[in-house]
Amino acid sequence: MSISRWTCLSLVPEGVAEKIKLAVIFGSSGSDVIFVTTDDEVFSFGPCAASCLGCPPGSFLPRRIDELCGKAIRDISCGIHHVVALTEEGKIFSWGSQNSFGELGHGHSSSTDSRPQQVQGVLNGEKVVAIACGSRHTLAVSDKGELFSFGLNSDGQLGTGRAANESSPRIVPLHNRFVKSVACGHNNSMALTESGDVYVWGYNSNGELGLGHLTNQHCPILLDSLSKKAAIRKIACGYAHSLALSDDGILYAWGTNTSCGILEGKMARKNVLVPTVTQEQLGSISDIAATHQCNLSAACTRKSRVFMWGHLRNQPTPCAVETQFRTVDEVFACFASPAVSPRAISFLEMTQSPLLLSIRNAFNDPTHCDMKIIVEGKAIHVHKALLKIRCQYFRVRLGELWHDSNEKYCLLSTCFS
Repeated sequence: MSISRWTCLSLVPEGVAEKIKLAVIFGSSGSDVIFVTTDDEVFSFGPCAASCLGCPPGSFLPRRIDELCGKAIRDISCGIHHVVALTEEGKIFSWGSQNSFGELGHGHSSSTDSRPQQVQGVLNGEKVVAIACGSRHTLAVSDKGELFSFGLNSDGQLGTGRAANESSPRIVPLHNRFVKSVACGHNNSMALTESGDVYVWGYNSNGELGLGHLTNQHCPILLDSLSKKAAIRKIACGYAHSLALSDDGILYAWGTNTSCGILEGKMARKNVLVPTVTQEQLGSISDIAATHQCNLSAACTRKSRVFMWGHLRNQPTPCAVETQFRTVDEVFACFASPAVSPRAISFLEMTQSPLLLSIRNAFNDPTHCDMKIIVEGKAIHVHKALLKIRCQYFRVRLGELWHDSNEKYCLLSTCFS
């Protein structure tokens, strides 16, 4: 994907634009931008009046955010009035305005911080590997699989079991479950564990927690109805809906149905209260995207076909519409209202050739595989030719032991060194 999909990035000078490796587009008009370059500098620009740019607002010329330059920023997430950045070292920095709910995590709620400051407290000594922002709250995951939260807690979105807002990070009790990723809706939260289970908590008036009722939850609850159906590998939250993608490429959705895309006869339900298979006609799905800043959903199939549904430029469209885009992020550049990115966009990955993208999408696709590798009872669909090209071990095994064999099953030991 070219940065030209994002209109606001056309304002970046040519010599700088070609160096962009990571960017996030946010704000009420989709005109505020923070980006990281290949030489590890961080810039921002836009009309933002909420001190979310990390530098004086109101300029459409990129300005350096000195506090973040040289910090190896790997991810950026945005709320309504705050921004959180994650470094390769596992430190997080936050800044913004309207800190009355403690959404900056700096240990106070009496003033704003328009310049990035490190979030410390119980995160001192921890290596953070994943972050997510809701409208006014933040989640952070450590490399130990522990989950932390801070900010607004009006509907239990922090998952602490308390009703109070938190101005410093506080650990979220998850009963020794190893968390690997998180997602935030407007005022709800979701966590994905290493075992493929999903936990939910927070605001639930639209059924965005998928628990079969509309009651808010102040502590994480296992989404048991989903765990019984599938192992989940990716999650995403919209403003009032949730998405979960299984290992098998099946997409589940719940919450406000115009964003879920679940139809029953001629009429769609207003809310979907439990995880329900959606867009099944699209085939196996490899990527999904949504953001708390709008009611749009997007998915990419294993055949690299990109679809969208939900509120397309504020027009309710529950049926999936096929696009000519190459990635789900491009959907939000052209059809989200406002045109915000659903996550920090890695432009380095998007400059891959179509051939590389096709090879990536072919991995674990049962449609055209010519061999299965069975590990712990689960099949990984692969291609013999690619294994022989890329891996010395398989080059020997396939060349000697399986040279004349059409066998599609191979049992591997689960002990790797």
